[in-house]
Amino acid sequence: MRLGELLADSGLGLRLLVGAIEPDPEFRWIYVTDLRDPRRYLGGGEVVLTGMLWYHDPGDAEAFVSAIAEMGVVALGVGTAEIGPVTFDVVADACRRHSVRLFTVPLDVSFTSITQRVVSALAAEHVRRSSAVLEHHRRLVAVLGSGAGLDGLVAAGSVELGAPCWVITPTGRVVAGVTDLPDSSAVAAGFVTGKRQVGSYSVLPIGTGHRLACWALVVADRTSDRHEIAVELATLIGLERSALAAGRVGERRSATQLLSLLADESTPAADISARLTAAGFGPEDSLCVVSMTITGEAGLALDVLDSLVEGLVTDVDGEAVAITLAGNDLLDSLRSGVRALEPGLGSCRLALGISSPGPASRLRASVDEARYARGVAVHNGSHAAVVAGSELASHQLLFGALPDELRQSFCRRLLGPVRAYDQEHHSELLESLRVFLDCSGSWSQAAARLHLHVNTLRYRIGRVEDLTGRDLSRFADRVDLFLALELSR
Repeated sequence: MRLGELLADSGLGLRLLVGAIEPDPEFRWIYVTDLRDPRRYLGGGEVVLTGMLWYHDPGDAEAFVSAIAEMGVVALGVGTAEIGPVTFDVVADACRRHSVRLFTVPLDVSFTSITQRVVSALAAEHVRRSSAVLEHHRRLVAVLGSGAGLDGLVAAGSVELGAPCWVITPTGRVVAGVTDLPDSSAVAAGFVTGKRQVGSYSVLPIGTGHRLACWALVVADRTSDRHEIAVELATLIGLERSALAAGRVGERRSATQLLSLLADESTPAADISARLTAAGFGPEDSLCVVSMTITGEAGLALDVLDSLVEGLVTDVDGEAVAITLAGNDLLDSLRSGVRALEPGLGSCRLALGISSPGPASRLRASVDEARYARGVAVHNGSHAAVVAGSELASHQLLFGALPDELRQSFCRRLLGPVRAYDQEHHSELLESLRVFLDCSGSWSQAAARLHLHVNTLRYRIGRVEDLTGRDLSRFADRVDLFLALELSR
C-alpha cells in the first residue's frame, strides 16, 4: 500500500504537515507505539503511529524521531489528543531535521480505524498479487510441459517478468538468456558471495545447497512486485535442471566404468578405445584429465567440476574426475574459473590438477598425472590451487602420490633439528642450505647470493651436516635434503 492512498482516504482525515508525498512511497505495515525508543521493534518500511505519551521535554522529540529515522520508517502519524501546539512544533522541527514525513490524526479518528483500513487494503493487494502470480505460474508451467526446454522457459520468463533474464553458472557462464549478459562475471562474483542484488540486477539461486553448486537466475529489474514471479521461474528452472541432470546419469556411469577399466592394467586398449568412442571422442583426439577435490563440503567437487569442464565427469570417493578435449585455453579457463569461485568457498579448500594433453593410448598415465598434480595442489597452502602436470618437475609429481603423514615425517626427520637450531639461535641455516643446493653446491656462487664470506658459508653448511648427520659432498645426501626442502615449501 502507498502512503498517498492512505492520506487520500477522506474517511480518515489525515493531514500531511512535513515532507512531500512524491515520490509516493510504499509501506508494508502500521506500527503503533508510545515507546521513547522503538527501534528494536522496527524493520524499516513501516508507518508509525504514536500518541506521544513518551514526550516529557524537547529532547524526547529528538530522540524518538532520530530513532525511527534510523530504522527507515516511511512516515510518522501523530495523534493530537494528548499534546498541545508547542509540543507539536517541536516534533515537526525534529521531523524536518531527520527528513521524516509527518501527518496528524484527527481527534475523532482512532489508531484502530487506521490499522483496519490498512489491513483491508493489504489483504486485497495480497489477493490481487496472488491471483496474478498464479496466472504467471500457469503460463510458465505450460511452457515447461510443452518441452520448450531451458531456453524456451527463460524466454517465457522474460515475457512474464517484463524484463530480460538469464541463467548463469557461478563462474559467470551464461546457460540460457534472451540476450548477452555483459556483466556476467560481476554478477556471478556477487552471487557466489551471497548477494541478492548486484547493481541493477536481481539474483536468485536456482536449487538448494552450496551456492557453488547452484545456477543463478538474473533479472534486469529491481521491481519488488515481480519478486514472486521470479521465485516461481527459478523453481521451474530448477526442475528443468534436475531433468537435464537425470539425463546425464548414463554419462556419469560410463565415466565411472571407464576409470575402473583404466585402473586395471590388464584392460585391453581396444576396450578403452571403445568406451571413448561411445562417449563421443574421436581416435585422433588429444585428451586431458582433470582431478579435483574440495574439502569441507561433501559432493561439491562434482558439481563445481561439471560447471568448469565439458566432457565425461564423475566422482570417485570424494574426488571429481573429468576427461575432456585438450585445448590451448583449457588451463587458463580452469584457472580463471577457480579464481571466480574462490570467494564463495568459505572454509572449504579446492585443489585441482590437470594432466598434459595426450592421445587415448596415454589416458591411464594422464589420470595418474592429474592426480599427482592435484596432490601437489593440496599441499600448495592456497585456499584454491590449480596445478598442471606439465609445469611440474618429475620429483614434484612423485610428491603428489605421497601420503601427507609420510611427507611430514620425512621433513621432520631431516630438517627438524636444523629448524629448531635456527629458532633457538636466530640463525639462517635452512636458507643457506636452500641457496647452496640451488647453486648446485657451488661455494662461491652460493656465498655471493647470500652476501657471505665463503668461510662463513662453509661453517653454516658444516653445522647443517652435524645436525642432520648427512654429508653434503655425497650426491645421495644432497638429494634427500633437497627433497625435504621442496616438501616443506
